[in-house]
Order: sequence, then C-alpha cells, then structure tokens
Amino acid sequence: MPRDVAVTSSLQPVRSPGLASGSSSGPLAKGAGARWLAALMLAGISLASPSAFAEQASSADNASASEPMSESVSEPVDESSSEQAEQMPFVARDVASDVNASSGSARDIAPDLRMAIDVSGSMKHNDPTNLRASALDLLVTLLPERSRAGLWGFGEQVQPLLALGAVDAGWKQAARGLEGRLDDYEQYTDLEAGLRAAAEGADASIDGQGPRQVILLSDGMVDLREPSSEKAASDSASRQRITDELTPQLAAHNITVHTVALSRNADIDLLQQVADGTGGLATVAETPEDLLRAFLGALDRIVPGELVPLEDKHFTIDGSVEEFTALVFHGPDDSAPVLIAPDGQRYSLADKASLPEGVRWEHQPRYDLITVTDPEAGQWRIEGQVGVDSRITVVSDLALVSRPLPATLYRGFGYSLAASLVDGARDVAEQDFLATLDGNARLVPEEEGGMSAETAAVTSAQQRGLERDGAQFSVNMPPPQQPGGARLTLTIEGQRDGAPFARQLSQRTSVVDPLLVEPIGGNAQNATPPSALEVSARHPLLNTANTQLDATLQGEPLSVTEAGESRWRIELPLLERDVSADVQISARIALGGSSRVIDLAPYTLNENAARRAANLDRSPIEGESFGEIQGLDQAVEEKEDLNDLLMKGRLPIDKVPALISQWFEGASDFAQREAESPQSRMIAYAVAGVIGLLVVIMLVRRMTRKPTQREEPHV
Repeated sequence: MPRDVAVTSSLQPVRSPGLASGSSSGPLAKGAGARWLAALMLAGISLASPSAFAEQASSADNASASEPMSESVSEPVDESSSEQAEQMPFVARDVASDVNASSGSARDIAPDLRMAIDVSGSMKHNDPTNLRASALDLLVTLLPERSRAGLWGFGEQVQPLLALGAVDAGWKQAARGLEGRLDDYEQYTDLEAGLRAAAEGADASIDGQGPRQVILLSDGMVDLREPSSEKAASDSASRQRITDELTPQLAAHNITVHTVALSRNADIDLLQQVADGTGGLATVAETPEDLLRAFLGALDRIVPGELVPLEDKHFTIDGSVEEFTALVFHGPDDSAPVLIAPDGQRYSLADKASLPEGVRWEHQPRYDLITVTDPEAGQWRIEGQVGVDSRITVVSDLALVSRPLPATLYRGFGYSLAASLVDGARDVAEQDFLATLDGNARLVPEEEGGMSAETAAVTSAQQRGLERDGAQFSVNMPPPQQPGGARLTLTIEGQRDGAPFARQLSQRTSVVDPLLVEPIGGNAQNATPPSALEVSARHPLLNTANTQLDATLQGEPLSVTEAGESRWRIELPLLERDVSADVQISARIALGGSSRVIDLAPYTLNENAARRAANLDRSPIEGESFGEIQGLDQAVEEKEDLNDLLMKGRLPIDKVPALISQWFEGASDFAQREAESPQSRMIAYAVAGVIGLLVVIMLVRRMTRKPTQREEPHV
C-alpha cells in the first residue's frame, strides 16, 4: 500500500502532562493547562475499530489500484525487503497541523476510565495476596485530576464498587479504601455483565457518551449460574454475544477495552478478541510485576506520557523541562532509590522531611514515584534497584507528538510510524537544532524483561532509524516475528544550545498471529479432543477471498472449508486421548497483486496428554498408519532399533545401557502418568501399607526366632 494512503484520519497529538500526583503544584498550577488539555483530548481518541479500519484501508486500496502494492513474500520476512512490505495504516497524517486544530470542544474531553475487576471465587487461588489492590493503587496514583473514573466488581452479579466521578483527592482516597471489598468472592463469573456494566456506567446505555476506556481484569472464563443441563449452552451463548455483538457495539461507540488475564487458565483468546476488536491492549499477568506492568501499559494508552530516555540509571533533563516524574520499579524488599541531581545534590526518602519544596515523593513496596518541579538541567542519575518499565516523564513545550502507537501488531505484516517535534502548538523551526536530531524506532519483546534494556535491545529488538523531513519523523518497521507482549519505542536525540536533548514515546503492544485458531467440540476437562478447528481473521484486511489455508497433522493434509466471510473450518481425525500432536497451519495471503505465506503457531491437540505422536512408533490414528513420517527424531528411530535387535537376539553389548535408559524413561513416564489419577494414588497407598506391614512382621519374626546350634563341618 502506498505510504500516502496509509492514513486513517486526522488525529490529535499526544501531549504529556507527566505523571502528576494531583498536588496543587502539578502541571495545571504551573500554567501547563493547554498541554494538559491536548493530552486529555487525545487520551479519548483510540485506534479505529477494525471494521472501520478495514473499510478505510479497502477504499484506499481501491483508490490506488493503478499503483501496485509491494508485498514481501513468505515467512520469515527478510529485513532487507521488509521496507517493501504492506504497511499497516498506523501513520498519523500531519501531526503538527493537528496541533493547530486542537482548539474547540475536543479540548474539553477528559479521560473516562472504567475498571471491571473479577471477584469470582477462583481469585482466592490466582490472587491470594490481593495484588489487584496494589495494581489499583498504582493506577489511582497516576490518574490525573480532571479525569473521570469508576470501578465495578463482577462475579455472579455486578457490584458497583466506586461510582463514576471526577478524579480528585476525595475520589482517590475512596478508591484506596476498596482493598477489603475486592475479596468479597462470588462463585460464578458473568464476564459479559461485568464488561457491559463498566461500558454503560450509570446511564445503562452504551451510546450517547464520549470516548471511554475500560480495563477488564479476569482470571477465568464465562461461567454462569445455570442448571447443569443448560450450563454449557448458556456459557457458549454468552461468549458468542461478547465476540459477535458486544465487542463490535463497543468499537462503534469509541469504547476501548484493555484486557488483563490474571491466569493462563483464563479465556485468553476471548480477552484478546475483545481487546483487538476495540483497539485495546491485551495482557497476561502471572506475577505481581506483570500485573503492575499491565495496569501501567493500559494507563500509557489512556494518558500517554512524554518521556526522556532512562539508560544505565542515567537520564538527561534539558532547559525546556518544567517538571519531571521518575517512576522507579524495584523489588518488595529493596530499599527506596536515591535521586542525584547534576550538581551532586542527593534526594532520598530517608531525608524526606528535608526534601526541597518542589520535590514530592511517594513510596510503595514495589515502586517509588518522585516528582521534581523546576529541575536543574543536566544529567541526573539513580542509585539503587531500577526495574523494568521504570521511566522518566517530563512536562515541556518541546514535545515529540504522535497518535497512540498500535496496540496490536500482526506477525508477518509491517507497519508505519510517524511523529513530529513541536514547540507548543507549532512545529519546531530551528534548523540548526533540527539538523542535530537523529532517532530510531525499536520493538523489544517483553520476555526479555529480565535483562537490562540495553541487553534486550541488542539481543532481540527490531530497530530502524527514523527518516526526518524538517520536524517530521517517520519509519517503516519490519514485520514482527515473535508473538507475545512487546514494548514499542520512538526516540530522538540531539543538541540544543550546546546541551544534550532527547525525547521518547513508549507504549506496550501485543504481537499476534493474523489468524485466530479455536477448537470446536471436545472437552478439556475429560481430555476429549476437538472434532474440528475454526480459524478466523484477526487482521482486518484478511478474508476468504484473499487468504487460502493449508493444514496438516503429522504430514497428512487436513480438509479446510470456508465457514463465512473471514472464517475457515479444519476437520480433524479422531485422536487418542493420551496422545498429543500438532496441527500445522499455513496461510497464503494475496493482497494488492503480491502474496506471502505465513506459518501460524502450531495448534496442539491434547496438550496435556502423556504421549507425543512422534513417540508412538508409527502407531495408527483412526485405523490409518502414519507410514514413513518425515522428520521424526533420530532418537526415536534408535529406540525402535534397540527393541527390534533385542527381540531378534542381536543386541550389541554397547547398546545395553541405552536400552536400559529407554526402559527407565518409559517406566518413569508410565509412573508419572498413573500417579496423576486419584485411583492410582489410592492403590499405591494400599500397596505401600501392605509392604510396610510385611516388613514389620519379618522384623518381629527375626527378633523372636531362637538361635540355631552351629555344627562343625565334617566328612
């Protein structure tokens, strides 16, 4: 798709108020109201809904039919050719002109945040220490005043925990007092009702309001109170309403839903579909750090922040910065960090009483929030533990502005980014200053979070240099290859009046396959495999007209049929319950006259089964043999040969240890498999008891037996 049609709408710029704590000495009190209002305005503007997005991209594609779209072919995509890949239309148009258009009623739009938090009984296991309260406290701390927020809990029923209202000191105090109510557990999970209640608010209506942001946190799946004979159908119908009716309705009314799964047992596919369908962020949080990161990632999209790079515990503050806020994450047992100014002055929580008037400090077990007003220009540094996702947010007229960075990226598809450096409401016009600026865009997978930011960037980041045209910056990013959470960052650096200058935009994103695979039929609880797989398009431009699927199971082709405009059905053979195998699915995609092939992540049937299909020694499935399966592990073939040689009496002596190891491995797998069932454990206890009793009897008999007279040997 040509770059000039990769535009969805006229968008307002991101302006950052910093992570103000709500004190009267914050940005509003410092005359930064215009910047703050611009940020509030953009915070309500999320990514376009997929349906609208597809329509715009499709119309743009038709309008430019005379210009063929250059596509990269096959997966993985070579980075050298990824510049030619179809760029997802995430490019802001003329960002600077959007700044000038920011006057008017749009400035009066304040962030509207609703939180729907799961309080079902399973939370006792998945969140025993009520970490939801800690994450909520971080969110409440960072929410700026003049925004609106409310909180609902949902289990079997929906509980309004905190009415939707203006965020002020009183609202924040009430929100922090909710910790005890988050453990009023209920037995069931009506996820549909919780999502609907948060989206509608007190008006009980989705339409008729301005843009809204919803954070939906759950550890489970749709689980309604219904008679056992009707429960499966009711749960399935509710899930279907969420995906097919409620999610499009939310997107149509500019309601963005950010989902947080608090367990891998949650219906992650459902939560991802809700987030994708509304332009929100989907996250899985399995640790306390993950949960804080998830809430912070959602807040980054609701109230985007203007950052300066934090590298090796150092950051640079230029003369235009009016205020900065350091959010420093650390372990619960780590001491609070120490902030050191360019002149060597040390700011410490231990000396909180002697902190200057312009310094505010809030300490929590896993993070510290330090705000400094009128900071000294120069290089600052931090002593102590500085965890992943720590950041320095600034308030300044000199800002790097953009539309929100994409919440979802698709494997195999490139995307475009654009930003502009502005001074207030105008493009920067200082040519000598602009000539010094250079920058890059970087996508870093989140699983690298255990490393330092520098190490992660070197090992696995996708990075491209920014192209500059005056004060405008743009880049075509290569298609991401690694699925999962990631952080997308735009950075520019240079010199202004002889001093270092830097600005940064950074937001969380999710990398997903362009197609979603879900099972049809089957039952995970009793290990019944599905009868078919349904594949649906996640990418808004894909459908059955431009996408062809091929599926195989252990090298054998499977039947694929079209099941709708953007759905396919893959029929599966009958698979034994204790056997797991991977369905390999590839998609051949034709867009704009070019094609590409993308291999989806394998779908594992009977994931928890005791045996893998590759270890079955070519055992048949559904009465048919696999035959000569290509790609079997060499060790499997060697194990077959050892057994055959033993049965034929021709086993070499040097192969005996390998055979014994093979038998021991098989016995261990059998014992582990059998030990998982309650009946096997009861039998094992009974056998152990009998053996113990026999040992006791033998010992008693040995102790009471009379000694025999030893006779001398004789001939």
